[in-house]
Amino acid sequence: MMFAPSRTRRLAIASLIGATASVAACSKLTEAIPTLNRYGAVNITARGSSAGRASANATVIFFEAFSAAVPSSALQATDVCAYATVDTLTTLTMGVKKAGDNVTLSIGTNAVSLPYENGLFRYANLVTNPFTYTSGDAVVANIPGASDGFPSSSITVRLAEPVIPGAVAIPAPGAPLSVTWNASPDTTAAILLSLRYNNPTTSSYPNEQIYCSLKDDGKFEIPPSGLTAFLAAPNASRSLRLTRWRTRETLIDPTTILHIATSIDTTIKFP
Repeated sequence: MMFAPSRTRRLAIASLIGATASVAACSKLTEAIPTLNRYGAVNITARGSSAGRASANATVIFFEAFSAAVPSSALQATDVCAYATVDTLTTLTMGVKKAGDNVTLSIGTNAVSLPYENGLFRYANLVTNPFTYTSGDAVVANIPGASDGFPSSSITVRLAEPVIPGAVAIPAPGAPLSVTWNASPDTTAAILLSLRYNNPTTSSYPNEQIYCSLKDDGKFEIPPSGLTAFLAAPNASRSLRLTRWRTRETLIDPTTILHIATSIDTTIKFP
């Protein structure tokens, strides 16, 4: 899960030092040219559907590269934020290699089959037919493997628990914006916060955001010195999105890595 805005500028406030942190971990793979490394990426995105329940979709891709950034939620040791433009482009995930006919996700006693999509070189379920899980569930991604593609393998991760935000309100001038949520019991999770609004106020859509990478400890404050444009924006343009994400990776051999990411988000409109 990676953040690459087209424009960022640092918040001029001491408690929000630096641009949004890169969570790219060392790939742990052989990176000496001309050796190509093999990467497998399982991505599960969800929305809360009811108390403790989530509705999710998944994509899986395989590719080769000399090196690639491998995001890790467990590396989120500090809270960092930046101003950024809101990216409204839709990104289509495409792979290169194949690893069998179907990838299977096992969640408890349920099995979700992700068939191969030839045109996109990826595995995915139909977005019109999402699968569900319960808070606390883990998923096992089973890769059948292909002799000329990605090897047979599997990886397990605890699925991202639904984010339950506390009450949030537009602060008075000079006061911070306080955000709370249900902290994860698993320290490998992290939170992404996106506070969106119009800037300038005449913008036809929420085009700017304060984007933060946070520890999943259940609380955060945006200082008043960072809220000038947000407070000036039309109320209808203001929203807050919280995303919990968790990752895991496994090194299959010196040139092959399998990575899994699970995320779930919730959006709040201000009263």
